[in-house]
Amino acid sequence: MALLDESTEELLQEIALELAFVQSGGQSSIAALISSLGKLQQIAAAQGKEKALELSRELGGWLVDLESRGTALDAGELEALQQKYQPLEKALYAEANKTEAGFTINLESQDDLELLNEFCNEGKDLLSQVEQGVLVLEEDPAHRETLNQVFRAFHTFKGGAGFLGLEPIKDLAHNLESLLDAARQNSLVIDRHVINLILAGGDTLRKFVDGIEQTIRSDNKTAPIIVPTRELIERVRSTLDGNPGGMTVKKPGETSELASEPTSETASETANETANETVNQPASEPANEATIIPPIVEVIKPIPTLPREIEEPQPKTSPKQKATNLSNFVKIDTQKLDALIDLVGELVIAKSMVVEHPVVAGQQSEELSRELRQLSRIAADLQRNAMSLRMVPIRTTFQKMNRLVRDLANSQKKQISLVTKGEDTELDRNIVEALAEPMIHMLRNSIDHGIEQPAEREGMGKSAEGKIEIEACHQAGGILIRIEDDGRGIDPARVLAKARERGIIDSDFNGNTHEILSLIFEPGFSTAETVTDVSGRGVGMDVVRGSISRLRGRIDVQSVVGKSTTFSIYLPLTLAIIDGMLVGAGNQRFIIPTLSIQESFKPTASMLSTLKGRGQLVNLRGRLIPMISLCQKLKIDKGSDDPSEGIILIINSGGQAKGLLVDHLISKQEVVIKPMGDTLQSQPVYSGAAIMGDGRVALILDPDALGRTDSPRSESQTSSN
Repeated sequence: MALLDESTEELLQEIALELAFVQSGGQSSIAALISSLGKLQQIAAAQGKEKALELSRELGGWLVDLESRGTALDAGELEALQQKYQPLEKALYAEANKTEAGFTINLESQDDLELLNEFCNEGKDLLSQVEQGVLVLEEDPAHRETLNQVFRAFHTFKGGAGFLGLEPIKDLAHNLESLLDAARQNSLVIDRHVINLILAGGDTLRKFVDGIEQTIRSDNKTAPIIVPTRELIERVRSTLDGNPGGMTVKKPGETSELASEPTSETASETANETANETVNQPASEPANEATIIPPIVEVIKPIPTLPREIEEPQPKTSPKQKATNLSNFVKIDTQKLDALIDLVGELVIAKSMVVEHPVVAGQQSEELSRELRQLSRIAADLQRNAMSLRMVPIRTTFQKMNRLVRDLANSQKKQISLVTKGEDTELDRNIVEALAEPMIHMLRNSIDHGIEQPAEREGMGKSAEGKIEIEACHQAGGILIRIEDDGRGIDPARVLAKARERGIIDSDFNGNTHEILSLIFEPGFSTAETVTDVSGRGVGMDVVRGSISRLRGRIDVQSVVGKSTTFSIYLPLTLAIIDGMLVGAGNQRFIIPTLSIQESFKPTASMLSTLKGRGQLVNLRGRLIPMISLCQKLKIDKGSDDPSEGIILIINSGGQAKGLLVDHLISKQEVVIKPMGDTLQSQPVYSGAAIMGDGRVALILDPDALGRTDSPRSESQTSSN
């Protein structure tokens, strides 16, 4: 029987989705949460659920106060939101079924706490392997190696839970293990029903793990952890008995046709859990690390996760080879790793200050010069190796998108395949962790707005199955991530009309196609006619651009109407070092990320003009580009006011081209990024600082913030005479 009625389940699913994206600070997400909580209060009042009613009112009032403030949530408020929501969800389930099994954690020593932490960390790795393996089985139910992998993951999970006395977790894992064992023994064929049961089981186990983590980090470590499992266990047992909820179980040897209808237990919670898992899972640890709890007698190592799309056959490795590979990994606290990298950065700065010191630079000793060059080489090698410790493959993030695409496609009755390429491309660990949220936004938009229904696609001469391709590769010293779908594309004329309708641009805006398509990243922009639980509220793409900008990257969009849409994300390899252009403005120096610079040139007087209401413009090959004087922007005094005596850098600022006027270019170099103090923290135009070789500090400029006061309505296109 259902633990919650359908209306309550749907509301909880809506709230879970909004919680996944409220981290970006969108006011629409807060408004949606308030609306859902209001409906939940009505249901709780009608059903006499007093505790849930009280908690929902309390959370709703708290959100109303935050909404009236009109600013993004800070880290403390985000944590408080999660802490306030969890008791509400627990209260709903507890009042719906008083007899649901739960457990409390008994912490008798620090060792118990460490064991539970280890169980949670390794449990997340195992559940990720389960999810990816199940998605492979959905495409190829006869893949024995993947079937064994998923079975062993549940077996190991069950062993760890049993060792710690977590009986509800052990019971659920045992039943799921039995389901997979039946498939291994050829007494059960894996069809869509079995796939959904396993995915639902993995989601439930993940809720247990999240509950344990929250409990051991809270003050009340004796609070019961209750996650509904009885209905799921009954469905698993019914399937094993040959009666999966009225569905016919096919016998081995018969053709197994996987249906396409969505299921309520998996389709709607995926985005929330994918985002949370990405944030919480330590991306720097290998997914195929050792088992959950060291004291467990029987240790079965899960087989490494298989990608959904296999471009080349992988050579099989013997157990001896696997053991050798495992010995190359060691777990390290990420705080220690970050501290090491910071110290290496300080060493490099100190080396530069010594080498460029006037006393040392004035020495004519050939031996000293040789030793200094050797010191520079060693410092550079040390820094390069230290930075590589932060680099992890983007495979984990790509694999999480498989489940998202699968569930959203099922919920919308669309046929979509996801192809991933370049999964071994390595980025900074912090970038990989932060990349999941913008990728979720873009995939949700591609599925909801881009990919057509099968009948519509066939009517257009396309394959009924849509295709989304995600690729990562190295480009120009950074990383390019490309997300392409073969859907209906983005119509520039419709985008332009909607932008004018919403007042995002003036009526005389006459940008080129690239500039028009970039308008989709403006706050509040949406061409959706109706709001769904997936997209259409006008939040999302502006959040994507903001998230990418915080990673010091940029995003572009290209589209062919009726054929495809491609989003290109350009990112630096790491957040600790920046490849920048050192420029001079007056008597000060600043650093501009080279990733944002398109070109530079020395303007002539004939290229410059001033239009009323639009400020200074520079005519570059017939294109009028708004010009920003860095000295005027930062209120820096300088000798000459003639722009033709300076240098103009064409930068990408918020998806729009801007001309940044500086006095001169000094050099291009890699610098170690340092955080700014409280005095400059409130200045959005600065994104960091760097200590130069002469000991002076140069501030790093944020290209998006430089042009933020200039809206898209200031750009125009003119024909060249």
